[in-house]
Amino acid sequence: MCLSVVGFGAAAGGSTVPLAKGAYVGAADPRGLTAFDAATDTRSTVAADYLPADAGWNGLEGTGGSLRWLLANGWTGTRYRLSLGVPIIPTNSAGHSVGTLAAGARGAYDAHFVTLAQTLVAAGESNAYLRLGWEFDGTWTAWKATTPASEARFAAYFRQIVTAIRSVPGEHFKFVWNPDAVAFVTPDYNVSLAYPGNGYVDDVGLDAYDQSWVTPLTPANAWNQTVLPSLTAAEKFARAHGKPIAVAEWGTAIRGDGHGLGDDPLYVSNMIAWMRSPSHDVVFETYFDYDGRGTNSVITGGHFPDSLAAFRAAFKLTNVGTGTGGMSSEWFALAGLVVAGGVALRLTRRLRGRRRAEPPARRIYGPTRGVAPTRVREWAEQSR
Repeated sequence: MCLSVVGFGAAAGGSTVPLAKGAYVGAADPRGLTAFDAATDTRSTVAADYLPADAGWNGLEGTGGSLRWLLANGWTGTRYRLSLGVPIIPTNSAGHSVGTLAAGARGAYDAHFVTLAQTLVAAGESNAYLRLGWEFDGTWTAWKATTPASEARFAAYFRQIVTAIRSVPGEHFKFVWNPDAVAFVTPDYNVSLAYPGNGYVDDVGLDAYDQSWVTPLTPANAWNQTVLPSLTAAEKFARAHGKPIAVAEWGTAIRGDGHGLGDDPLYVSNMIAWMRSPSHDVVFETYFDYDGRGTNSVITGGHFPDSLAAFRAAFKLTNVGTGTGGMSSEWFALAGLVVAGGVALRLTRRLRGRRRAEPPARRIYGPTRGVAPTRVREWAEQSR
């Protein structure tokens, strides 16, 4: 077996701020995040969640207590900092969009985002990371920006939203511009056309799952030909704009179409090493610990024992990217053991008593343009 565990040394100019850890475990579920920490032997400080995408503007902005389920009955008062996916064009209950990028770019929806900001500030969540229109490069969202013209409208709309939210007293939000990682290497797509400008972005967000269409489909090939090139290109873009990176979604994948790598400790070890390297300037990561009915990424659920072992081992190490010019010998020993089979590190822990409501029907996370369409990961559209 090829042990392609990569080493990432520190570089001048990299962040010295420790990597903040977190996860998405389902909607408004602090107890689920506590269970995730117990299973992974980590301590999350960031909770990922999503504003409802299918309840119109009232459901998005919190009018009449419509976000009480998420805030007062969910995250408010916990120790977690929120990372919220913000569907900038919601749909109604029938699935019809209630807005357009063009209208948003003209400021037609500014008032809704002022109300949303007021709702979050009143709930004590004024420092949340806001992932405005995440995964806009795909075809599966109402705010998709897949042509030069729609990308320009997306960028203008993003600026309108940030300006509106910043007008609210007490706000200290961080604005995350968040395409998929593969958008930076997708042929015939210029993701930079959707960039709203440095004055409107705090962090460059990335979603990077363990899925690939390479042949042969092996963990090493998937990492070297799909995941790592995407991360490298994204880092180059972020560095050019002087912005840190937020890995807002990442995870292993069991997929019905065979394009997920399954229990893949190589991916987990490499991702954590990459994120922890100061040279890459990653401020936080949130693992997507969820089964989206199309792809299972629940690393704590028993289907990924070697990946879970790699997760626990990698985050226990302290001598990763600390300016020593490389990775510790302990890292290579543990990574090699995990990738070779994880015999000594296998963990069989199961979560007990975990709350998980059956999620509503969801949209489909599409493959990179130019690749034959297949059923792939379903992204989270959470409702009450």
